[in-house]
Amino acid sequence: MVFEEVTLYTAQLKDIKPFYKDTLGMTIVDESERSFTIQAGQTRMVFRQNETNEEPFYHFAWMIPSNLFQEAKEWVASRVPLSRQDGQDQTYSMNWNAHSLYFEDPAGNILEFIAHHSAHNERQHAFSTADILKVCEVGIVCEDVLAKVNELQRIGIKRWGEISDTFAPMGDMNGLFIVVKKERAWFFSEQKAQVHALEVVVQDVGKLQM
Repeated sequence: MVFEEVTLYTAQLKDIKPFYKDTLGMTIVDESERSFTIQAGQTRMVFRQNETNEEPFYHFAWMIPSNLFQEAKEWVASRVPLSRQDGQDQTYSMNWNAHSLYFEDPAGNILEFIAHHSAHNERQHAFSTADILKVCEVGIVCEDVLAKVNELQRIGIKRWGEISDTFAPMGDMNGLFIVVKKERAWFFSEQKAQVHALEVVVQDVGKLQM
C-alpha cells in the first residue's frame, strides 16, 4: 500500500512550518496562509490550519533506507530530542524486522523513522532528508478497532500481523494504517490517542477521510 498524500490538521501552523522547513530541512512544495505541503519521498504531506478549538496531533512514520538507521538517528538527534521509553531512545521489532526511533514536532505530532530491514532499499551515502522514502505509517484512532479493521478490509486493505481490540496494523510494509483505540498511549509517548480529522490518498484505493 502506498500513501500518495496525507493531510493533517494543526492548531500551530506557524510553529510547525519552520520545524519542518528549517529544523528538518524538508522541501516545501506548496504553501498558503492556511496550509503548507512538504514532500516526504513518494508522499505529499499537507499540514492545514485547524478550524476548531481542538489541538490535533497524530502519529506517522517515515520509511528510511534499511542500512542507514544509525546515521539517521545521529542526524535527527543533532536537531531534536529523541523520545525515550524504558530508558531507550530506539527500538527493534523482531516481528517486523525493523528499527525505529521517535520524536515530536511543536504541535505534539509523534514522528517515527523506521528502517525495515527486509525492504532491501539500501543507499550508500550519508543520511539526509533526501533519504526519507515515504510515509509508511499513519495512525487511525477510533472507538472500535475491530469495526475499523472490518471497514478497511471491505475496501481491500488487509491485516498485517497480529491484531487486538486496541491495536491493529493494516496494509503492508510499504504502507500501514496503525489502528488504535482511543485513549491508548502511543508508543514512545505519554500522549493518549485522540480522534482527529484525517485525509489520505492511497494508491489504487483513492481518497479516504477519517
